[in-house]
Amino acid sequence: MPATYLVAGASGNVGSAAVRKLAESDATIKALTRSAASSKVAPLRALENVTLVECDLIDKQTLVDVFDDVEAAFLVCSNSLQQVEAEKNFIDAAVAAGCPYIVKLGTLRLYTALDSPSDYARHHAEIEAHLEQSCGSTKWTVLCPNWFMTNHLADIFGTLPKNVMVYPVDPEAKAAMIDPRDVGDIAAQLMLTSSTSADAHHTLKLDVCGPEEICLSEVAQQYTQALGRPIQTVKCSTDAWVAGFMAAGFEEWLARAVSLNFGHWDAGRFCFPSSPQVLEIAPPQRKMADWVAQMAPASPAPAASE
Repeated sequence: MPATYLVAGASGNVGSAAVRKLAESDATIKALTRSAASSKVAPLRALENVTLVECDLIDKQTLVDVFDDVEAAFLVCSNSLQQVEAEKNFIDAAVAAGCPYIVKLGTLRLYTALDSPSDYARHHAEIEAHLEQSCGSTKWTVLCPNWFMTNHLADIFGTLPKNVMVYPVDPEAKAAMIDPRDVGDIAAQLMLTSSTSADAHHTLKLDVCGPEEICLSEVAQQYTQALGRPIQTVKCSTDAWVAGFMAAGFEEWLARAVSLNFGHWDAGRFCFPSSPQVLEIAPPQRKMADWVAQMAPASPAPAASE
């Protein structure tokens, strides 16, 4: 009988990638989403062995029975002020149901701590502490991704129409950026091999980085090539970047938390390799040039007057 796997946050970049990778096997996949009618999960509806399950992790009642016959689960939540409650609910339900293995998406280990200045890093630290203390017989692994390539959607739909990319970072400072799809692939591979992975990777917190180190000046050149017009890097103040992030619709607490990444980036702390176990499981393959080539054509053209 095919195994059954569960993915929370199936509509997101990482969660949906994990679902698609799992669907390549003969497994049965339960894809949790707050709305099965959402356009974000529409591509998953076309996969024959995927069942969309409406579930709100804040509402414990919606978690009843979702772990029935589940061999491994992937916990992915977006950063929010309810994240701690949501992920603790998921963990508690999984443990109560006897789920053998949980893979959790974390954030950068270098600042994940209960006293971290980053709100969402503190959230992850609290959730991970709860996982360690409450897991019982359930095995678990945390994936800790580096700077996501998809963070540059702010370029695609925000600043590239003005022929610039704007960050409070030295344009020559490098980072080992990671494509969320590679993170989803790693999670899926851990789940598909859970009969051995659960024991081999229990309690591990694994760094996940892209296959190259790249700076913003190089990314600007990739945008230039993809768009056929010059794209310049602009170094702004942190406050100006936060204001722009908020103008795009993000809450101030999250804008401030994300902005704390840039000091680490400038200091070279985003240049570190993936954990050896990650390189053995499913080495990340996608480079920033691949992401730019795919996404840059979606960027709106500059206004005629510019």
